[in-house]
This record gives sequence, C-alpha cells and structure tokens, in this order.
Amino acid sequence: MKRFCLAGLLMLVVVLPAMAQLTIDGRRPVYDKLTKTYMLTVPQQAFGTRYCADVVLDDNVTSMTIDGKTVTTALDLPRVDGDTAYTIVFKRDNVTTRSTLHFTYLPIMSITGTFSNEYTVAPVEITMPDEHGVRQYRARIKQAGASTNSQWVHKHSYHVKFVDDNGEKKDVSFFGFRNDNHWRLDAGTRDMIRFRNYAANGLWADFGTRCYYADKQPNARSYIRGSHVEVFMNGNYHGFYNFSEFLDRKQMKLKKYDEFYQEDDNDDVNDGATSALVTLHGMMWKVTDTSNQTLFLSADTLCDNTLGEWAFFNVMYPDIDEVCPTDYSLLINAINFVSQSSDEDFAQHVGEYFDMPVMVDYYLFLQVIFGIDNACNNMVLGCYDCAVDKKLTLAVWDLDATVGQHYADMEGFYHADEIQPENELVDVPSNMCMLSSNRLFMRLIAMPDFMAQVKRRYWELRNSILVPDSLVSRYESIYNRLESCGALSRETLRWSDTGDISHRMLEFPEEFDYLCDWLRRRIAYLDTHTFAMPMGDINRDGSVDIADVTMLIAQVLGADAQAFTSQSDLNADGEVDVADVVMLIGMILGN
Repeated sequence: MKRFCLAGLLMLVVVLPAMAQLTIDGRRPVYDKLTKTYMLTVPQQAFGTRYCADVVLDDNVTSMTIDGKTVTTALDLPRVDGDTAYTIVFKRDNVTTRSTLHFTYLPIMSITGTFSNEYTVAPVEITMPDEHGVRQYRARIKQAGASTNSQWVHKHSYHVKFVDDNGEKKDVSFFGFRNDNHWRLDAGTRDMIRFRNYAANGLWADFGTRCYYADKQPNARSYIRGSHVEVFMNGNYHGFYNFSEFLDRKQMKLKKYDEFYQEDDNDDVNDGATSALVTLHGMMWKVTDTSNQTLFLSADTLCDNTLGEWAFFNVMYPDIDEVCPTDYSLLINAINFVSQSSDEDFAQHVGEYFDMPVMVDYYLFLQVIFGIDNACNNMVLGCYDCAVDKKLTLAVWDLDATVGQHYADMEGFYHADEIQPENELVDVPSNMCMLSSNRLFMRLIAMPDFMAQVKRRYWELRNSILVPDSLVSRYESIYNRLESCGALSRETLRWSDTGDISHRMLEFPEEFDYLCDWLRRRIAYLDTHTFAMPMGDINRDGSVDIADVTMLIAQVLGADAQAFTSQSDLNADGEVDVADVVMLIGMILGN
C-alpha cells in the first residue's frame, strides 16, 4: 500500500507542474485547476508599480501574449496588484490555451497528497516572492485540530513535519523563525476574519512578562510566530493559511529529560544487556477538554502514567512514545493545592505552584480579547524542571474564539450577545466559557492582591499596547496586507457558502468593521468597569494617597503629562488644574 501511495504522489508531481508554460523572474506561476488560472508571487515592493521581469518560455510554447502583448523574453506590465487578472494566451503545437494570471506577494505552498489523522509522506513545494526557483521538500503531514478536524470540514489545518530522503526528520527555517522539522498550517476555519489566532499570538508576545526561568532560557517563548502563505492542495487553490512554528518543548525551552543506560541485573546470564533509565525535567501538557481536573476542582480520577492523557491533560513533552511511563504527579499536586488549600495557604503559597506574573498577564489577556475558549480548554501548562521546581507556567494556544468570535458557527452563536464587548467574561454562561467554573482563576480573582496587580498591569499597558488606536492598528495592518495582495478576495471565492462556516458568506470588510468596533468598545468597557480605578487614583495603584497628589501636581505643571487624565479632572470641569489638586487633597484629608 505504501508503495502505491508514493507512486501516485510521484505521478502527481510530474503532471501538475507541467501546466506551467513559463518562468517569470526565476519563478514559475502555480496553476489552479479549480479556476483554471495561474498565480505568481513577486516581491511586495513590486505591487502598485510597473513590473518588468525576464521570461523563459517552455520549449513547446511557440507564442504567448499577456493582455494582448506578445511576450518572448521579457515582461513589462504597467502595474501589478492583487485584484487585476491579466489575460494570458499560450500557443503550443497549434493549440491555443487561454487563461488568466494573478499576482500575490505571499509565499505559495503547493502540497500533493491525501491526508487524514495519520501522517502521510508528501512532497511540498514553496515559492518565495523574493527568491528564484522553488524550494522542494518532503514532509509527513496529517490533519490537525479537534472540532475543525471533522469529516465535513474541508479547509483543514495540518501538522507538517519535514523529513529527508531517508524519512528522518529535517530541520528547516522559514521567515527567520526557529530551525525545526515541526510546523503547522493553521486554516482559521471557524474564524470569519481568518487571522484572529495570528493577531492574538502577536499581542501576547508583546505583553512583555517572561516566564519564571527566562534568566536561564532567554529565548523561551510562550507563543508561536508565523507568516501567511497561499496554499494549493493537489493543484487546487485552498486559500491562505498561517504557516507557523509549533508550540512545544523547543518553543518554550523546557529542560530536556536525561537518558542513561545501566547494565541489566541478571545473575544467571551475563550478556552485557542494558536498559534505559530516564530522569524527567521539563514537562508540558495541553488541556483538550473540560473535566474536574482541568478546572482544578479535584484530582480524584484514577491516573495511569503509562497513558498519554489523563483527565483531558494531553502530554506534549516528553512524548509518551519516547518516555513511558510519564508522571502526572506535578499536575495532581497543583490541582490538590488549588482545590483543598485554605484561603490563607492559597494566598501564601500559590506562587510556589504557578508563575504568578504570567498568571496576572494571562488573566488580563483573556479579559482584553474575551477568550471564551481559553479559560480551560486550549491552555498549555509547562514546568521548566520538575526535578527541582514544581512551578507551572502558561502558554497561549488556539485563539480563534476571541475579539467577538465564537468557537461554534451554528446560528445563534455567530456574533452572539454573550460575546459582545460590554460583558464580564466571568458572567458568560458556562456552556460558552468555563472561567466561572475554573477554581484556579476564581480563587485568584478572590485575592485582592492579585486583582490589584491585574489592574496595575492593565493601566501600565493602557499607555502603550492597549491604546485603542494602537490595538486596532495591529489588526488593521494584518487585514491590509491580506487584502492588498488579493488573498481576502480569493478566500472569499474559495470558501464562502460552504458547510465549513454553516453556509454563510465570508464578508471580510463587514467582519473587519465589527472587529475594530468591538476592540474600541472593549477597551472603553474595561476602563470604566472591569479595571476602573477610584476617582483621584492618578497613578492607578488602587489607592488614593499623597503619591497621587504628587503626580497630579506634576500633571498640572506639565512635567508628567499622562495619556489618560479622566481621573485627574476631579471637579469635572474639563480641565486639570489647581482646583483638582485642592479637591484631591480634601478627599485624602476627609474634607
């Protein structure tokens, strides 16, 4: 069976590139059998300008025209953009073929094969806009995801593990990111703007707080980086994807396990046989569903260390196929601590079990993006070295259901009232968000010091990353990049009115307007409700005291102008002046 599959793949590799009849500036256009059109990737700086390039025609092509102009060795177009379709006419062997040529500045990835939940070896070709020729690879590929991996889904996400000709793993680097064999093609199937996960990973990356072991591993990342690519599957255009790093031990820089061998203790036979022993260090789990354990309610479910999953905690490192048995005791101890400790013990010792600065940022992050599917499911927990420290840190994963997007696409969930920005995340019903059922988060929220830290952190970021214009601009730049290269238009034609999105239309301009409005309204709501500070709390530390008077005086004198001064205008006359200072002093003195 394997020989048959590989032979079929080789035949497809030979047939599909034969559709191309020319090379432009060292790159062959990729042919889409669905629309019978060609796509060529060029450097982004070529867009919007006159485009001149060398052309090499295939030997069997006797003539070619583009938009009625004969092309032999050079191409000269007055303008290249993502919307124009250039008419291209080939003549070979007295047969005339008419098609159209489209341009993009995203990389183009062509994959050939049939994929399922099991890995299949397949050829992968990648054409970069700023390189000549095509990069050719082999990779083990399988479908990825949970709800988006159903049989009725057509735009799947994929795991892509590059291998050499012998089937051994091959590390590859793209876009200046990490050098590794494991990459991921994220389809964004349930996301009606297709890049919420991509944007939210970038936002988390800029929040700033590093994991507790960053001094040992300065390159540790609790997020993934990626770049959008145009994907062809078996010669058919398949839309744009986020081609990204994979969140794993290497990304988080967790300490590797130690493996050593000892001679088998056998008095009867002295054959020099050895057995492997393992010392665990870094450990990593992903929450895949809801349980009493993943909600930190109890750890009373029977645990089997020979299995790769316990109570919906899926082992990510060490791989159960490499190291068995594993060890769930770190998780069990943390769950028991959260579920059984007194309030005093919890407040005093929670920092021994969890990376608290990261917990502060993660909770704030969930509030900003309204991550309804990330307060239980899609959490990744990691420990740097369980041999010396039991502390768990967090990494982000699967952030599609954010910024006003629901993870379900059925009628009544899309843009549902419950996910609008003027809501408290903790009040969202548990059938949509498990935050209110997660004992870890609820116990943290009940700690005044934790919430004070969250508020201080919010107002610290409110002057930079969380400025509404800046936040909207982050999403806008992604949208503009995808729109100007034509990817949004092609995605609309390819995937609108399909079962993947409950037969709705992809309406990117409308969805983008909704997203931007949602973000602005969310920050306004957080300002005045969730993270509101008392009037007169000028330095936003949760209390009103002499430090606020000092800062207010500095504001009045112009020495310490703040980006947001609504709390400084105590008498609500539209100005910040000496009258506000006098009023603040009176508040502190109790007058």
